[in-house]
Amino acid sequence: MAGRRLIQGLTSPWSVGFSAFGLAYGGYHIWDSTQSGTKYDLHEDLAGKTYIVTGATSGIGQATAEELAKRNARVIMACRNREKCVQPKIPHISRSTAANATSRISTVSERSSRSCPKGNSSWIESTDGIEKTIATNHLGSFLLTGLLLDKLLAQKNPVRIVFLNSNIIDRKCDLKLADFNSDASDKKFDGYEVYKHSKLASALFSKELAERLKDSNINVLVADPGRTKSNLSAQMDGQTFFLSRWLLKIVSFGMGERRTEKAVRPVLYALCDPETVEENGLFIE
Repeated sequence: MAGRRLIQGLTSPWSVGFSAFGLAYGGYHIWDSTQSGTKYDLHEDLAGKTYIVTGATSGIGQATAEELAKRNARVIMACRNREKCVQPKIPHISRSTAANATSRISTVSERSSRSCPKGNSSWIESTDGIEKTIATNHLGSFLLTGLLLDKLLAQKNPVRIVFLNSNIIDRKCDLKLADFNSDASDKKFDGYEVYKHSKLASALFSKELAERLKDSNINVLVADPGRTKSNLSAQMDGQTFFLSRWLLKIVSFGMGERRTEKAVRPVLYALCDPETVEENGLFIE
């Protein structure tokens, strides 16, 4: 009898209702904890300041260019695709600020790429023979920073270099220098491991650059926009089947995926906020 009453109590509408409320409340607070950085808002007028934004035709790069231009900054869009860079997707900026979003073509990363079968995955390289992930996440910014460094050091005003990264570098993450290009023929290509490898390489470069420039006019910061809803994963295997695509959307939402207009705020804090003007070697989440 006692067991039956216990089961009846656990399955009563009140118990089910309280359980559902508790799960929803707890889930909301877990999700909200991943959104804390998105509540920041920048109120600075950036007139007279110039920003070079890479990847400014989509995702975080585009959102960054939009937000900077809205605040009267001069924005130089460093893009790989000539057509997209000449016609930036900034539809809702007013006429008074749209003129501040100028397009310049960066030839640094203007390379075609080709796909090569490797195991069961696709290893994609540039015409220089560099694997696409390490080229995009690390070597591109490494090269651009090196090309601009002398001009940045010659500036009279303080300069900030902000790299984007991820808290994925807190996980088990190794830098395999012997196979830095991930093209060893004796093993299967693992896109996730290569991604972690590229982010760790970028983080180590940022740390070393901050140390070397600590007595100069340049401060180096790293910003983590968090799990972001963008088109970067559109070509992933899991996105090609409609059922897995919807499942990934549900999982991503539960893990705190942010829209780009929210994810860009930690980036703006690192780039523009007066509080970070004297900071060097800072990782901002």
